[in-house]
Order: sequence, then structure tokens, then C-alpha cells
Amino acid sequence: MAGAASVLATVGAGSAGAVAVTPLPGGVRVDLSPADTRWVDQNNIGQMVAGVPHPSAPSFGQALDAAAAVSSTYPNGRVTFTVFGPLHELSGSMLALQ
Repeated sequence: MAGAASVLATVGAGSAGAVAVTPLPGGVRVDLSPADTRWVDQNNIGQMVAGVPHPSAPSFGQALDAAAAVSSTYPNGRVTFTVFGPLHELSGSMLALQ
């Protein structure tokens, strides 16, 4: 899922918003802007992430799409998530913010 964070950061860099990627001890935190959150929602990016060959990809992708869908209903809604651990044992959290 760290790869998904990189993809979102790269793709988001070309959008009107700004994806903030913050290194954390053992992981990374990704904060999507409201514009990037809407872009993720409108383009079903979570479905694309769910296809990544990793055991946690389907649940991460579903959570990303669900969080983006909820947050996108608010003018300043955004999504933030963290990813920790080695690639074979990823964990993290995701928040839909208003």
C-alpha cells in the first residue's frame, strides 16, 4: 500500500490540489486535499488499488473509495491515511474528514 501512496502522490501532484506525504517512523502518512479527494472518488481510484497483487489491496481500495465518497459530499472533505510496516505485513488507518 506504500506503492498506492506513491501513486496517489504522483497523480495528485498534477491535479489542482496537493497531496501531502509525510514520512513517519516505519511508515508514511498521506493527506489528500479536498480536490484530490473528489478526484479519487470520481475516478474510483480505490478499485484500481484493489487490483494490486497484495493481500491488503482489496480492503485498502474499498476503504479508500468509501472514505473518498463520504468526504466528497462536504466542500472541505478530505481523506487521510497512514501505512506502516514491512511490505508483507502492512497495517494502517484511514479517516474520512469533513
